[in-house]
Amino acid sequence: MATLKDVAARAGVSYTTVSHVINGTRTVAEETRERVERAIRELAFRPNMAAKALRTGETATVGVVSISGNDLYFAEVLHGVQERAWNGRFGVLISYSELTDCCPEHWSDGYYADICDRERGHLEGFADKGVQGVIVNSLQEDAELEEQLRSLNLPAVLFQRLVKGPSWDNFVCDDYLGTSQAMERLISLGHRRIALVEGFGFESHTVQFRKRAWADALTRAGIGVDRTLVRNGRYDPAVSLKKTRELLALSDPPTAILYYSDSMAMAGIRAARDAGFSVPDDLSIIGYDNLFTDEYSVPRLSSVNQMSHRIGLEMMTRLAERIENPGLEPIVRRYPQEYIERESTARVRVR
Repeated sequence: MATLKDVAARAGVSYTTVSHVINGTRTVAEETRERVERAIRELAFRPNMAAKALRTGETATVGVVSISGNDLYFAEVLHGVQERAWNGRFGVLISYSELTDCCPEHWSDGYYADICDRERGHLEGFADKGVQGVIVNSLQEDAELEEQLRSLNLPAVLFQRLVKGPSWDNFVCDDYLGTSQAMERLISLGHRRIALVEGFGFESHTVQFRKRAWADALTRAGIGVDRTLVRNGRYDPAVSLKKTRELLALSDPPTAILYYSDSMAMAGIRAARDAGFSVPDDLSIIGYDNLFTDEYSVPRLSSVNQMSHRIGLEMMTRLAERIENPGLEPIVRRYPQEYIERESTARVRVR
């Protein structure tokens, strides 16, 4: 692993000059700065944040708390956070509450309380470690979440939740738009029996707008809203597999299914094949997330793009701004979504 002295030797400057370039503690000639930055890139040098903390008393670190390490969508968001953090010379500490069942009806006594306690503990631990700000993908209920964010007294960005407060910003997706686009495409392809495999979300979570958009799209098209075509896949591929089988076993099965996540949609493709349905000839399937893996499924998965990487980049940018200026007015930033058509959707075929 390259050291500060290695960078200095490569750039032909002193150890302290490299330190000034990295920490911005003194003006350095542009030509010298360029040599140092080039040496940093060539040696893949990474500053030692812990050492910097000992010298300056500042951690230059942010914390991220999320629900589960198995969430592939948030993993792509996190990639954007980390990319921008490194460019801004922030370290990133990551903790997960590790929710394993995303359905309240199946939470045992004390299970949800334990998960929320773990999340609160992670956030308090970050504050104790002296992080300068946090990004939170939370499972706490609205009132408890607001109370903790206020008590932390840290610059914060809240992901996908419309719980507003004085010292944090809300970054959310326009789930109504994304679902409407997907539904309008299915309806234009002649589909009338369109099922929905949903997942849990609080009322303040923008995912709630997906079910509303599903029903509104059907109503606008003059199609009856059949709620017997709704199943809870719990964001779990195994549960989604089972629920898709139930839908396809109906006497009048759906000709299309919209899922709340790509991982559930992938399981739906498997369930359809097992039941003798061809995707998309017999059944059109749309996922949600637009993960990079969608290009490699068979067939390639049509999905709603949530701009995961861009959101991560811009959440970290905003958090850095809020760290620099804690008095910034809170903002709610909404991201448009876009339906991406691939191979898992087709015109309805008469059965």
